[in-house]
Amino acid sequence: MLSIWVVNSILLWIVVLLNLLLTIALIGRFNDISKHMSAFTDIDVGLEKGSLAPDFLAQTLTGETVTLADYARKVVSFIFISPHCSPCLEKIPKLNALAAKAKQAGVEILLVNTDGDKAETAAFVKKHNVALPVLIAPSESNSFASDYKAEATPSYCILNQDSHVAAAGMFGPGWEEQLTLAWATA
Repeated sequence: MLSIWVVNSILLWIVVLLNLLLTIALIGRFNDISKHMSAFTDIDVGLEKGSLAPDFLAQTLTGETVTLADYARKVVSFIFISPHCSPCLEKIPKLNALAAKAKQAGVEILLVNTDGDKAETAAFVKKHNVALPVLIAPSESNSFASDYKAEATPSYCILNQDSHVAAAGMFGPGWEEQLTLAWATA
């Protein structure tokens, strides 16, 4: 009987030591992940609130060239996306649904494709049933996204009627409320 207690005690200590080693490994892994995540939080996204929006050149799907002047005296939400960005794709249906609410608020939502040419953008629009106007401004050849500090997608920049930044940033939790609140104050 005593040998069973000794064996059980040894097995229990082995389990405790394994549990301790696993806990230490998990803490180390968590620290590594948090170091990598801090790189994402250091991304400077969006123009400063109240700053004057820089001019830009972009193309519509019909091939028309547009600039900031085309949106003068309008509240505009530029949503910077990439067809290769899965969080962007997840937001398309909700952005389509927000279009009516934006229109009622006097806001125009424009998707800005930062990654792709006209043909790729047209295919993306068709495949994902995009109901919003889309501007084409590939980052490799167009400074629109970098001038607006849209260093990551999806991100947004909302301009008031005077072409000043009302809000800008990345899409995070509660992004729909962030946009609608920014529209109300733009």
